[in-house]
Parts: sequence; structure tokens; C-alpha cells
Amino acid sequence: MIAVATFTDPRPTALSTEREKALVEKHSALITELRKAGFEVLDVNRELGKYGVLEGGGNFGIDSMEESIKAGKLVAGSGAGGVIAGLWHWTESNLVTAMVREAKRPLLLYADDDPAWAGTTCVTSVGASLWESAVNDYALNHTRLKGDVEMVKAWARAVEAIDELSKRSILLWGAPYTLGMEHLMDDLPRLKRFVGDFIMLDQYVLVKKAEELLKEGSRVEGFYRWLTSKSRVVFDGKMLTPEVLKKQIALYLASKESFKEHRSVSAVSIKCQPELSEVYGVTACLIPALFPFNLDAEGEKDIIPATCEGDVKGTISSALLFYLSGKPPLFGDIKYVDDEMVMIANCGASSLYYARLSENPEENLRATTVQGQCQGASGGALTYRTPKATFTVARLVRKGGEYFLLYFLAEGVEITEEIESKLKWGKQWPHTAIRNPLDKESFISAMGANHLSLVPGDYREELRFVARLWGVKAVNLAERSEVRLITGE
Repeated sequence: MIAVATFTDPRPTALSTEREKALVEKHSALITELRKAGFEVLDVNRELGKYGVLEGGGNFGIDSMEESIKAGKLVAGSGAGGVIAGLWHWTESNLVTAMVREAKRPLLLYADDDPAWAGTTCVTSVGASLWESAVNDYALNHTRLKGDVEMVKAWARAVEAIDELSKRSILLWGAPYTLGMEHLMDDLPRLKRFVGDFIMLDQYVLVKKAEELLKEGSRVEGFYRWLTSKSRVVFDGKMLTPEVLKKQIALYLASKESFKEHRSVSAVSIKCQPELSEVYGVTACLIPALFPFNLDAEGEKDIIPATCEGDVKGTISSALLFYLSGKPPLFGDIKYVDDEMVMIANCGASSLYYARLSENPEENLRATTVQGQCQGASGGALTYRTPKATFTVARLVRKGGEYFLLYFLAEGVEITEEIESKLKWGKQWPHTAIRNPLDKESFISAMGANHLSLVPGDYREELRFVARLWGVKAVNLAERSEVRLITGE
């Protein structure tokens, strides 16, 4: 939910009636645009009963300290992720300050480009006063926009995404770090600036439940029949056998059960290596394949971002992209980079949505092949090649204790027969190729992880707003001047 509150001049001045009529039109038009874009909007002026007073000669806009405080309390109690202050004409700055003090929510100061009224004067005056008073971080770090409704929507998407993350937990099966990768470790209490909490469970909870499901049999067998009928499955008698696939299915179903036991989880990560892949004897590839997918053998389901190897920052990155876009996020390793291309291929599975990028899950399943893994004691990898599209790539990283949000807009690259012929290690994995925004040396130098997350579409503006609201540096890898922020070169 996004709140919209319009302010006005408390003084009785000339053109008051015309001004208030204009404020109603501008306020209502902005709310209409936001609702058309799918946002739930709290109309603060309506909640304050301001529509009715206009006919009696009163002001539609918030015009007193009492109303400002009440407006702030309304916003704070509504669950709204942020508040837009409509500053279409002059108001006294301390009225907005009072609202922000009570609301304690991300703040956008907005006016349109209408030269008939003093919106520009108001935005600059109020903004300067908020800096001066600094009553809270939201006052100090507010955003100002003028005459750009699309940017308002981008800000609103960013606010709603970080609000969702802040209220939800990350579920980690198996504690980081995996295979000695120190960048998978993190300062979890500090990361609660971004996410609600972390739930850390030993992978044994999945193994124990999986063994129970295998013994019971019917649920696993039904899933096995569904998967083998919807996708191409190639058994090799060694890495992938019917028994191995059923074991993977049991692990996936066990993870679904574990997920249901915990409320308000935004995303999950499975450590897998080496406890599952080697000790238990089978990779957990159906988890990153089917959690961020809207269908399985048991019917339609919610999309839940999922990553591997207990990658905390990668899981946050994937969840962020999901809440910005509503699309299943892809997560995977940076497998290969040259001056033209970045190849992303996760070690066994990524969201099956990327097999065809189809809104029909059956088409994505038909384009997927399950075949023997190249690592672990046994297991099936889920193979596909992502079609060309435009993607937003993002990754939260940390250098010397400072967080950076890396991102760029990438055009997909077709994986041709020539490229395919050069693949050997991990050829069974799902592969996605995108155009490199830099040269290979610069790209590798800027990377604070071996994993990336992406979704279709352009969410660069939203990510810039997220970084600002989080208080971290945004680095667009397509801008060399920004790349220097992290490389120091």
C-alpha cells in the first residue's frame, strides 16, 4: 500500500477556491494512475474527510498541525510502505515535517509541471526544511520528483518491495558458508536493515521428512509420474535412475512441508553441498527449479525465490527482484565471461520459467530435460537454454564491510550451436547468456560474488530507489564511472 497526502496553504489567500479545486484534480489523478498500475492506495485526504469541506469553503489540502499529525498516524497505522506528499502548491513546511515524524515511512515529495501553481517552490522549501529538521531518517533521506508519474510508480514499486522484505524472513536450509566460499558468510543482524529475520534449519529436517515420504510412497510416486510425463527425462543408469529421481522429489516435497511450517517467508536457500549432494547422496536440484515456479504435480502454487549454497545476499537479491517485478527470479553462477557475453548457469537447476519465459507453465516444462548431474554422488540436473529477452540483473555485495547494490540492464544472447559445442563441464545445467555491459576484465573486477540474479524487464530506476532507501551505494555496471565506486580503479 502507498499513501498519498496532499497539503495546501493554511492562509486565506486569493484564488483559494480555484487552488483547492486544482488540488483535488491533481491528487485524484495521481491516485488513479497508481491504482491503474496495480497499487493499493491509502487516500489520506479522504480518510481525513477533506473532500466534503470544499463545498463549504474549506480547504481540501491538509492545512493544520492537528491534521498533519493525524495524517501521519493514519499512515503509520495503515501498513502503507511509503507516503507521497502532494505539494502541488505552497504549504508551510512544518506541516509536512509533522506528518513525517508521525508516519515514520519512506517519503516522496511530488508536484506536477503545472506553471499555474507554486509546486516547485513548495517541493524545494519542504525538502530543505526536512533536511534542516532531520526528525528521522525518512525526513533526511526523502525523494523529490516533479512531473514524472512513471518515476513515481518506480519509487512506489521500490518502496513496496523493501517493505515486503522488511516484514518477511529468509529461510536457510543448512548454514553458510558452502565449500569455503567466505563471501557467502554475512553479518545477519546487520542485514535485518533489509529483511525481517533469518530462519536457519539443519538440512537433516529435510532428509528425515524425505525418508518418511519415500517410505509412504504414494505422494512421491504421483509426483514422479507427473514430472516424467511433463518433461523429458533421460535415465543413465548411474547418476540418474528412477530411484534417484524419486529421492530428489522426496527432498523437494520435504522442503515444501518445511516451508509451510514458517509464516511470512520471502525466499529460501538450500546449502546442498556437500551434506546432501555427497553424504545423503543426491543433489537437491528440484528446490531451485520448482520453488520459483508457479506449478508442480500438486497444482498451482506461489512463486518463492530460491537459491543454492546458502547464499544470503544472493537470496535477498532474488527476493528483491521478485517483489519489484512479480516474475520468478533466475539465480545462477557466473560460469563464463568474455568481452561480449556473460554466461549464467546454476549447478543443476534454476527456475523452470526460464526454459521458455512462457506464462504457460506447461510450455516451460516441455522445454526442460532432466538428465544426470556432473557432480555429487547422484542426481538429475534440469536442462534448458533461456530464450533471448531483456533482463534486469542485480546483486547485493559487500566489500570491506560496506554494502553495494550492483545492477545492469542486459540483452539476452542466443546460445548458438557454436557456443553449445564449447560447453563441457556442467553442460547439463540450465544456461542463460546475456550481453556483457563491460569488458571481461572490468566485469570480473567488479564482481563481489560468483552468483547473479535476474528477471525479465527493466527495473533500473526501482533499484536506484532501493539502494537510496537502504542507504547503500548503487552501481550500474553499464556506467564505468559508477563501476569505480566498487573497484576503486
